[in-house]
Amino acid sequence: MLRERICQFFVNEGVSACRIAVAVSGGVDSTALLLALTELRGDGFEVVAAHVNHHLRGADSDSDEAFLRELCTRLAIPLRVADGTLDPERVRERGIEAAAREIRYARLTAIRDEERAAYVATAHQKNDQAETVLMRLLTGSGLAGLRGIHPMRADGFIRPLLDVTRPEIEAYLREQNVVARFDRSNDDPRFLRNRVRAFLRDLDATDNLAKIAGDARAQWPLVERAIDEAERAGVTVLEHETRFERWPDDEWLRASLLHRHIQRLDPHARDFDAARIASELGGIKRMSVTKHLELVRKGDVLILRTPPQPAEDFELELSENTPVYIATLNTTIHLLRPAPSAPRPATRQTIQLPDERGTFIVRNRRKGDRFQPLGLPSPKKLKDFLIDRKIAADVRDRLPLLVWNGEIVWVAGVEVSERFKVTGTAGVLYEVWTDDRDQAGLQR
Repeated sequence: MLRERICQFFVNEGVSACRIAVAVSGGVDSTALLLALTELRGDGFEVVAAHVNHHLRGADSDSDEAFLRELCTRLAIPLRVADGTLDPERVRERGIEAAAREIRYARLTAIRDEERAAYVATAHQKNDQAETVLMRLLTGSGLAGLRGIHPMRADGFIRPLLDVTRPEIEAYLREQNVVARFDRSNDDPRFLRNRVRAFLRDLDATDNLAKIAGDARAQWPLVERAIDEAERAGVTVLEHETRFERWPDDEWLRASLLHRHIQRLDPHARDFDAARIASELGGIKRMSVTKHLELVRKGDVLILRTPPQPAEDFELELSENTPVYIATLNTTIHLLRPAPSAPRPATRQTIQLPDERGTFIVRNRRKGDRFQPLGLPSPKKLKDFLIDRKIAADVRDRLPLLVWNGEIVWVAGVEVSERFKVTGTAGVLYEVWTDDRDQAGLQR
């Protein structure tokens, strides 16, 4: 029964006889997939089992591996085992499920390539499909998310059991007289999928939900053309950000357009509600979209991007005729006394000091900094000055400040202080400027 269903899948998806790496955990679904694909060896298919041990369940994880070693020996199938130990930083950043999925797919891809297999077959089945569709309905993933689990991915991962239900798979294992391993974490209610699975047990909706995914995939080419048109009409796509200058009128199309670019910039993102965000576009000034993306307004444009990282504090002494390179900004600061009557290049700022005694420092801003703008009788908070000059928040910490004897003389590229402007009276003149060459004179 299972063999015939898999053969039909191969016909539908155009998969001919080849070598396949079968992702196996030792659980019911993957064990059944391995057994069924083994039956196809006489039809020209070659099978290699691929197991990623995450070591998350202690002795149980080791027992899963031992079970697979014994099973593959009995079936005369080669077994490749990869270490899937999780990086604690990735777990903190992505969550345990996402971090495990990320490393698992990477290890499976490596095994496929090393074994010269055409595909990696995973054991996602119809109940998984129904759970996925319901989860994406709950989290607002939009029309793109309703396509659910794809039978065949562009990266060579295939799902031959996607039209087979869990009861059918369990019946097949009973016929084969095989008892698979049981992962107790599948009943842990802390995971959304487990709660959805428990909810679906009380409903007779698996077929209907799985059908939604099939219908959505069938209609997706039409939807994608509409998204393409909306993108051409008002979106600028850059490598690390997307600029939305104009949005389509249809809210579902806005959500689909947004979903496309969230997935483009943060491919592993799962924790976002594109439909909700699309309904709130008018009021957005700055919004966290995923753990790694934000949507920020610049005038009439909304920019989807990775939030800029705060600039590291820097503080360097600056001397006349001795440029200072600021590594965190990739820029160099120059200071010199101008020659008498020499023309001043437009890129340079002239300042006037009351005398020569003192020390120049170049640094970025600090809490409590004050600055006296041109034309004002007294200093004000530097933060307020930068806001008044409409300097973006993510730029303010990256502006070099020229400081003399504790006073801010010049905010690079913005303004010189009223106290240090050139008046023509007695004083010492200097020119200061920044450029994009390092101290060796190399263009960066």
